[in-house]
Amino acid sequence: MKNRAVSFLLALTVLFVGITVGFSLGRNYDPDPVQLSIIAKTDPLAVSSRQPADESNTAQNGTDISSASQETTAPYTGPININTASLEELMTLPGIGEVLAQRIIDHRSANGGFQHVEELIQVSGIGEMRLEAILDYVTVGG
Repeated sequence: MKNRAVSFLLALTVLFVGITVGFSLGRNYDPDPVQLSIIAKTDPLAVSSRQPADESNTAQNGTDISSASQETTAPYTGPININTASLEELMTLPGIGEVLAQRIIDHRSANGGFQHVEELIQVSGIGEMRLEAILDYVTVGG
């Protein structure tokens, strides 16, 4: 019985010391500050121009980030007719890359064009949210 009590007190002491040391180390732990770089995604329909790389466009490791954060786009000239637009024109729409632009062209070729803008939902890869994002930028007529 005495041996059991001593073992219990020893285990309790070890647990207390472990918790105290852990708390002390955790409380005094001061990690190096983390630096986050945020690259803003530019609106593909906004007018922007590529700037030459300088110190403000260079990450800490010397990588030029100006090309990642800025794109050259044409000025917005109005809604794009999805029945006549080229691959490049379709790629200026928000969230539409080369693959989706080609799917739109393939769909209109196979089905004789779009009667309504909402028919874009039938194109694989275009869901409700993506359709909502481009509705103001597309049309089916002149």
